[in-house]
Amino acid sequence: MKDLSQDAWRTKRDLQDRLGELIGSFGYRHLETPILEPTDLFLRKSGGALASKIYSFTDPGSNSVSLRPEFTSSIMRHYLECADATQLPVRWQYSGPVFRYEVSHPEANGQFTQIGAELLGSSGITADAEVLGLAAQVLSKAEVTDWRLQLADLDVLNSVLDAVGVSERARNFIIDNVPKLKQGHQVIPQVLEEAHRLHLTEQYANEDYLVEAVQGLDDSQARVVLRGLLKWNAADQLGQRSAEEVVDRLLRKLRGSDEGRTLERGLELASDLAAIRGEPKEALAGVEAVVRESGAKPEAFERLSQLLTLVLSDPTIGDHLELDFGLVRGLAYYNGIVFEVTHSSWPESLGGGGRYDGLAKALGSRDIVPALGFAYNLEALLTVGKGWTV
Repeated sequence: MKDLSQDAWRTKRDLQDRLGELIGSFGYRHLETPILEPTDLFLRKSGGALASKIYSFTDPGSNSVSLRPEFTSSIMRHYLECADATQLPVRWQYSGPVFRYEVSHPEANGQFTQIGAELLGSSGITADAEVLGLAAQVLSKAEVTDWRLQLADLDVLNSVLDAVGVSERARNFIIDNVPKLKQGHQVIPQVLEEAHRLHLTEQYANEDYLVEAVQGLDDSQARVVLRGLLKWNAADQLGQRSAEEVVDRLLRKLRGSDEGRTLERGLELASDLAAIRGEPKEALAGVEAVVRESGAKPEAFERLSQLLTLVLSDPTIGDHLELDFGLVRGLAYYNGIVFEVTHSSWPESLGGGGRYDGLAKALGSRDIVPALGFAYNLEALLTVGKGWTV
């Protein structure tokens, strides 16, 4: 963590104010959230990559708290607390220090300034296009040139995995392994070995006959079979649970482990998608081929295609955009589009974002709240932008 001289502080503050005014001109109002929040807020859907970088400690009241590593969870927490008095859609912007333990490159700091915007309450492609366009406007205002915006769509990947029929647990495993899978099919045996170790593809020996008994049946049919087997084989072993409770729990367990070939097929298709990177129209054709091969429903792909038509008409984005289905953001709450902005003069991404419709439920909401946004590392923008000296 670094000190700042007055001149360096003025330079940073000047850019921070200019970007705030720009984002505000699009209707995004300032929202300031606490630097210190309950640790659980950041862990519920953060994923392991961010969880390992959070500065956490126990406060004098024996509460587990953390310095914020990002703003999005706090923004959604604020909305859920004020939902009754907040009319959707709502647009918020923020800027301030965030804290992450980071030693991956020489420019890394445990504290940096994040500036960004969140749009809550809109699920349409126009909202996606708005956020992508605003993210590009920020780069223009910061006088950053020669940047690249890599875009992927997790809904497309999920549609392919739905067609294959992998379980939720296996789906998360596949998404976590996308960085490996983009190397090609040759890494699949290695990934499958890890899946075996995690018991994603095999049942315990005493459950094999149950797997065979329910294979090919829908859930209602499978429950009838399991109830019959339970009555015949384990009527005296229910304890305090009802037969229906035991059947439901057993069916979830049986459905939750993927037969080896199913998982392997999911890995193959995910690998084919992850290898797609390049100019949007050409790359989109490759995505369409994988979607058709999988037999997936076309809605997610068609939505992405319509979004690209909108985004590519924006002159600010222009030739900076590329599809990259090997992209996986470091936060587990994303769904739908995800994107990162990179520059050859900065060792990591300048920033990024995406859609996170499921975050509200992860934080305790009964309902899904459509939401998306982006954030930049302000110090990174100062380093690569023209005319800024810190």
